[in-house]
Formats: sequence, structure tokens, C-alpha cells
Amino acid sequence: MAEGFGRRALLGGASAAAIMALLRGAQADSLPAGESKRIGGALSAAARRVFAAQQTITTLVPERLYRVGCMVRAERLSWLAEDLDAFEPLNFYLLTDRENCVFLDLGAPVALPALQSALDSLIGNRRVWVNFTRNEADCIGNLGYVLGSCPNPTMLFGSAGGILEWINDPHVSIMEVRDFLGRIPIEMTPNGTSKRVGELDLSWFDAGLKQMGMTQWAYEATSGCLFTSDTFGYRHAATADAPVVIDSARGLPSVDAVAREIVARINWLREAEAPELIERIESVFAAHDVRMLAPVHGCVIRGREAVAAHLKLTLGALKRARSLPDRERLRYV
Repeated sequence: MAEGFGRRALLGGASAAAIMALLRGAQADSLPAGESKRIGGALSAAARRVFAAQQTITTLVPERLYRVGCMVRAERLSWLAEDLDAFEPLNFYLLTDRENCVFLDLGAPVALPALQSALDSLIGNRRVWVNFTRNEADCIGNLGYVLGSCPNPTMLFGSAGGILEWINDPHVSIMEVRDFLGRIPIEMTPNGTSKRVGELDLSWFDAGLKQMGMTQWAYEATSGCLFTSDTFGYRHAATADAPVVIDSARGLPSVDAVAREIVARINWLREAEAPELIERIESVFAAHDVRMLAPVHGCVIRGREAVAAHLKLTLGALKRARSLPDRERLRYV
């Protein structure tokens, strides 16, 4: 199943009990740190040209944290410049200990082959938890598949927007959709919440930088990872097979380039003075030992030196954003 076969097609003739038994009995792979497991044959050649390439699972912290996702041509994404000659990693994350798996975001639907492989190779007998940072398709696009495929999942819900409209996934029967609230346990994780899930130590708080009002960031202490939803994703890939992890403070993009990307996503920041926003972001990093930045778009930033450099770059770009003209306002001047 890790080689791109549809789970439902392969198991279509099996009973629900048999499917759950197979899922529980799956053996987890142990991937070397920093290496990616490629999902061969996951998409047709035509689909790869149009949508995505490099469906992969990358070990960020051995036996603790994995990046799952794919690459998409930059010009296909509304938040990037049309003339950017690059690929954009689309990411979601899986935290594990001996008994639990916690999904941080569920990824865009185009990354389903990588998700299928993660379910097959990393879940094993572990209990599954799901959490998302905001209610948009790049964070919640495969939610229905996970809830319909995993045995007894639990949702960690931080009030980051409504969810029921995303449950109507083709892999989830309509009866499951109608009984969602009674069938899937939900544990609330609003801003200011901390929770131990086995060995994992999680905290949730209001996103330091956001476009959508109900957006959360999450921090996991044992990995030192800050899950930043749609911010801090300013490092792109030159080629489809380029690394998705940045371990260095070298080769940073310019402050101007990052400022333009920030206001393309977060349009209210054009011409804005944002000292309180800068203070809020700085307070997040002062309160947590952030050793990794894990956005849902762009490369993962790993290591204290690299994190500090990208934080400084982002704060500088926020200050620069006030000088970028609001084209919509100028239409009426």
C-alpha cells in the first residue's frame, strides 16, 4: 500500500473488522534522521505535471517527528509570485511516541499518497490523534480520510474554525459523516492549553502572525518544534527533489522578498504599523525553546541558529511591510 495503491481499493472486499486489524498490525518504519522516504507511483505522470511531485515522508527527529507531504510548482499557488521559478513544499506533520501518533494538520488533498504511506508505515498499534491549526484545505484537506481510515481516532480541537464541511470526504461514508459528532471523541485545546499525550508535551496559543482570525500555533517541547501554520514558510525549493529541511542560516532570501510574501498572504499588513504583533511573536520565542519551525508551506527550518536567523528576517520583513503600498486603497485615491 505504501507504493501508491488505494487503501480502499485494495481492501474493498474486506470487512471493517479485518481492515482495522490490518491497520493495528502495521509495522512502523524506522527512517534515518533527515532522510526522505519517496512514495513511488503515487500519481500518474499527468497528475505530477499538473499538481504535485515528490510525495515523501521525511524524518525530522527519529522516532518522534516526521514531515509528510509533496512539492507543487510555485506558479500554481496564489500566495506566491507567478514568476517565481521554484517548487513549494506542502507539509503536514506526525508526532509519535511508543503508544501515540498525533497529526499536526492533515495536508492538502493533493498530498494524499504521502498520507496513505504514513498511515501504513508509521501508525502500527499506536492511538491516533488529529489536530489542525486553521480551517483551510491545506491544513484540513485530508481530515475525512484519516477519520475514516484510522481505528478510534480522537480530535484535539482548538476552535480553529468549523470542521463539519470538510468531513464529506469520498473515503468516508455518508453515515459516518452524519454520526461524526457522536462517533469521534473531541478534546478541546483552546489557546492557553497544554496537554501531555503520552511522552509528547503539547501547548496551543493564538498564532503570532495570521490572516484567518481563528488560527493557532502549537509547540511540542520534546522535539522543540513550533508548528506555525501558514507563516515562516519563506524558503522554497529550487527543484522538485531538493531537500525540504533548511539546517543553515546561510542563503537567506531578502527582507524585501519576504515582506512581499507576507503581505500577499496577510493583506492587512500592507502599510501597517504592527509593533504589538512583533512583540507577540517575540514573546512566543522567549517563552519556548524553539529548535524547529514547521510551516504547512515552504521548507522546514531546523536548528537554533537557523531558527534565530529566520525569526530576525521575519521581524525585519514585518517592519518593511509598512512601506509596501496597498494597491486596493490606491485605486480610490
